[in-house]
Amino acid sequence: MPIVLIQYKNGRGLNKIAEKLAKELPALIAPRLSVPPDGLLTSDDIEVWCTEGSPADVNTKDLEIIVWAHDYPERKANLEESKDVIVNGVRAFLADYDRNVTGFVWILLQPTAFGRL
Repeated sequence: MPIVLIQYKNGRGLNKIAEKLAKELPALIAPRLSVPPDGLLTSDDIEVWCTEGSPADVNTKDLEIIVWAHDYPERKANLEESKDVIVNGVRAFLADYDRNVTGFVWILLQPTAFGRL
């Protein structure tokens, strides 16, 4: 199950935008991280954590999106393309707001082990 962290900068009035984006991201990310045929993901498989940055944070952007997922070879093969699709989806989402927002999308693929409780 991929995990997405959205961190938004303290004091920039981005909390409502980040909360709405958190609800949109699963539908944007799931198809990009799906690994057919056995690893198909739906929006319900993407967990999103939305958090406000601290005033003590240093050198942060307005909106930072970090995606953690297992490093399946199929994901590695189209990693840049997946990143671009997600970035463009976030840009399209932000276009509805009259804001100049700095930020990034960073997909981190790594070995993982997952077990349900």
